[in-house]
Amino acid sequence: MKLHLIQWLIQGIPECIAVFFLGLVLFEKRLNIKKALIPGLMQAIILYLVRLFPLPFGIHTLIAIISLSILLSYVSRGRYSKALIISFFVYMALGLSELALLPAASYLLNMPLEIIFNQPLLLTLVGLPQVFILILLAFLVNLFHNKRKNHNGKNFQGAK
Repeated sequence: MKLHLIQWLIQGIPECIAVFFLGLVLFEKRLNIKKALIPGLMQAIILYLVRLFPLPFGIHTLIAIISLSILLSYVSRGRYSKALIISFFVYMALGLSELALLPAASYLLNMPLEIIFNQPLLLTLVGLPQVFILILLAFLVNLFHNKRKNHNGKNFQGAK
């Protein structure tokens, strides 16, 4: 599916940064939005260029997963296999959020999905909440990890 420039600017770039941010939190177990900005922008450029080609359905998602895993393993200096698993999880979270949000938006706007999909700006605006969901998910993962780390640390210190 071809991506319009307005979609890329308003949704594509923030979404790729949010995707990389969530992946980074899962990979490194700490928040670092600054570390996610440049690789997220690189991911957005890669995906924009990929969408310029008439590829079969699903190929751009496969390329997105592979490029995210390469960027994650490079930035975090970690194992590619771990980055690949995290990339699958992140794109699964993105897909599930789209699966929930698009029908909800269709219902709330009282507009069929076909009409939403045929209007690039409307589709972009409807897709923006998933960016916030990914960022919220990253914060929740970080919060859970910190609570777990603190809980384990207290148990360990109490055993002395």
